Amino acid sequence: MQTVDTATAGGLRGILDGLLRIDGVTAAMVVGRDGFVIEAVSADGIDGDSVGAIAASSLGTSEEMGTELHLGQLGSVLIEFDQGPVAVSPAGPDAVLAVVGNQNVNLGRLRIEMRKIRTAVANQL
Repeated sequence: MQTVDTATAGGLRGILDGLLRIDGVTAAMVVGRDGFVIEAVSADGIDGDSVGAIAASSLGTSEEMGTELHLGQLGSVLIEFDQGPVAVSPAGPDAVLAVVGNQNVNLGRLRIEMRKIRTAVANQL
């Protein structure tokens, strides 16, 4: 089984392509904290610009909630919909990693892979 780690040699695009190879992942993107897409891959033509802006906004809002509640550093945000989840995670101080899945994605594996590559994404920026 290939892990996303083996794709880091290809830069951001390689990292995101590695996420796209996970069963059930339909899109992955790195977005600046300003909401502008830095790099994105999609298996089904998702509009990265609108998803990226919303992902950055949702992460910022969640970080503010954690600050107000004195809960420490945000690890990730998982939003579940009928047709699949969207997972959003900080990727260093300047970027956000967002991954869209369908109903078949293994949420545990997705969370583990995202946690493993956050630093690699940040190091590419």
